[in-house]
Amino acid sequence: MAVVILCRRVEEPTERDWKSVKRVMCYLAATITQNLRFSASGDMRLECYVDVEWAGDKMDRKSISGYVFKLGNSVIAWSSTKQSIVALSSTVAEYVAASHAWRQLIWLRELLAGVDILQQSPTVFYEDNQSCIRLVESESCSARTKHIDVRHHHLRDTREQRILEMRSCPTDDIIADVLTKPLGKERFWKLIKQLGIKGEANEGDM
Repeated sequence: MAVVILCRRVEEPTERDWKSVKRVMCYLAATITQNLRFSASGDMRLECYVDVEWAGDKMDRKSISGYVFKLGNSVIAWSSTKQSIVALSSTVAEYVAASHAWRQLIWLRELLAGVDILQQSPTVFYEDNQSCIRLVESESCSARTKHIDVRHHHLRDTREQRILEMRSCPTDDIIADVLTKPLGKERFWKLIKQLGIKGEANEGDM
């Protein structure tokens, strides 16, 4: 997430930006032995965690989308990206974030089918925004959401085809949270462990 933010400052960097870059480099040096581990445990069921930082970019107020896909107990795909639109509400921002994850979902299910790991049930999208879940499950658009671009409504079609299922999840359990916003030290390391990143980290050098 820090790298995503700093990349936006390349053209007009400040002294504060340079200090932030050095802090990122210190983090990388302190965690150089850490790596993403894959587990053989758990069934081969694909699931996704979706999160968004609404209006997270303070310059243009666009939101930051993040998703994490897990197969069994292993993380196999993730993304952190700025949305191309200015979402007028957190619900719309979450809906667009889920739409971004949907594209990866279709590709992953086809890839898994190609190696005989068939997904017999809908892929669960874990989401902490109840309004977003209701929007995906709704058959109509309200006055507050009718402006959403039609290209994002494939979520509804996929749900009706039982390829995707939206499910509520407490914010504390949304592991994609680490991809959308700066976090406190305790929560950051908690999510890093939940992602399956293992190894020694010299936190004193960060």
